[in-house]
Amino acid sequence: MTAARAIGMSRLQSIQYIILPQALRLAIPPWSNEASIVLKDSSLVYALGVSEILRRAQQLSATTQQPLLAYGTAALIYFILVFTTNRALDYLSRRSKLPTHA
Repeated sequence: MTAARAIGMSRLQSIQYIILPQALRLAIPPWSNEASIVLKDSSLVYALGVSEILRRAQQLSATTQQPLLAYGTAALIYFILVFTTNRALDYLSRRSKLPTHA
């Protein structure tokens, strides 16, 4: 911050162009882990705004007498959610890395 202010950047400019890029670069990998944990733990809480996935699988399993199909579908839904979220955050992480010169 001091160096940015010394070269004439305003406080807002130094936060926008110096501080935030460095902070985000360091914060994305832990966010990726937290996003995965939240998605996986959504079976314990009402986090998706609709009937919770595992509970619906349990109800479907009881109704249709096909537990493998119901729980397999729930597992596939969780896998897709976690995989997509992790890939998106990995992309963001790679995009925000500093270029290295070999």
